[in-house]
Amino acid sequence: MWRIRFLDLLRYTNKIGFIDGTLEKPDPSSPHYEPWKQCNSMILCWLMNSVTETLQNHVLHAETAHKAWEDLRRVFVPCFDSKIYELRRSLATLRQGGDSEEEYFRKFSKAWMELSEYDPVPECNCGGSDCEGAKRGEEAREKEQRYAFLMGLNKDLDYVRTRIMYKKTPPSLHDAYVMVKH
Repeated sequence: MWRIRFLDLLRYTNKIGFIDGTLEKPDPSSPHYEPWKQCNSMILCWLMNSVTETLQNHVLHAETAHKAWEDLRRVFVPCFDSKIYELRRSLATLRQGGDSEEEYFRKFSKAWMELSEYDPVPECNCGGSDCEGAKRGEEAREKEQRYAFLMGLNKDLDYVRTRIMYKKTPPSLHDAYVMVKH
């Protein structure tokens, strides 16, 4: 939760590039160097003030916010592939069981949100705002989510699952959930 809130803060302040590595450190002779240095220091300060003293020791000597972020990431997730495997395995076995439809969907959505943080849909770098490759990637992920959600529903909801699967235009995951709920 802390990670999500910290990323929200950086997105809100338009500083996300400092930690995701997309805003690289300019050459010291560049006119952008001093403003970059100031923002980087500010983000490092925010980061240091939002973690425990133990975690501060992991990032104390990082020169950039990106390096500090990566150092923290390695503390919590030393291997991305292992985390992705763990999350996908959890999703593959997630079932409604005794949960209500609402509770199952909440758990399901939370698990997919976490997986998307570690295994996002690949972005297209073609520069087009209406990129077909990016659209197909998003559609494939949505389809994967919808199938996984439907597979986890209890047997007594087979009639709804069938109705959703046979729709001419496949519903979004959220629309499928609404259909299950009603």
